[in-house]
Amino acid sequence: MKVIRWTALDYKCFMEEMTKQQDEAYRLFHKKLLCSSLPVIGIRTPILRQKAKELAKQAGMDFFETCGKDTYEERLLYGLVAAALPMEFQTFSGYCDTYAYEFVENWAHCDVFCGSLKKIAAQNQEALFEHTKGYCKAENPWVVRVGLIILLNHYLKEPYLQEVLQLTDSVASDFYYVQMAQAWLLATVWVKNAEMVRQYLGESQLSYVVKAKFVQKACESFRVPPADKAWLREWKKTLT
Repeated sequence: MKVIRWTALDYKCFMEEMTKQQDEAYRLFHKKLLCSSLPVIGIRTPILRQKAKELAKQAGMDFFETCGKDTYEERLLYGLVAAALPMEFQTFSGYCDTYAYEFVENWAHCDVFCGSLKKIAAQNQEALFEHTKGYCKAENPWVVRVGLIILLNHYLKEPYLQEVLQLTDSVASDFYYVQMAQAWLLATVWVKNAEMVRQYLGESQLSYVVKAKFVQKACESFRVPPADKAWLREWKKTLT
């Protein structure tokens, strides 16, 4: 049982120790991929995941009061610790909101966090789905991407598929990372239920850009049969 509160000094010492694990080659590579305005320390994601598990045990809820926002890694740790800590869903949803609205600054903040919610999604399936709907309606495009990537990771199955397509269609955005999330989601649903997506495309209000990116993603996938790829390429020619 943790009885000693985690303090700002503990956090400072933790960050100093973590920085010693910096991988400079990885930092330079990852910084280019992120297109982030934040400094990148250069800590690989598996190490950050492990650190988050350790922090969940050592610091508990106290961690959120000390976590910084100055670097890519610090922001991601906030989300990963929230995903790792056992808590009631109502409590988690508050931290999830804080992370989505205040911490997410690039696609990796979004995607790594959303991929870490497997246990939370399994234990709170309906609650997380309902909460995610609000993200899809947000004005902040990064929050919208969080919503779409949660759907992609955890709700591309029955009985959610039809509503997931409707939610995807309801998002109108010219933000590149939202459009790519929509395209990625549709390409993944195609693998699971091509006929459902085919019918959906006949009524979809998505922009040409999203539809074209969806075709590209699907045609790049090894899981989409050649005949489907041929159909999608022909369908794309009919778009205006």
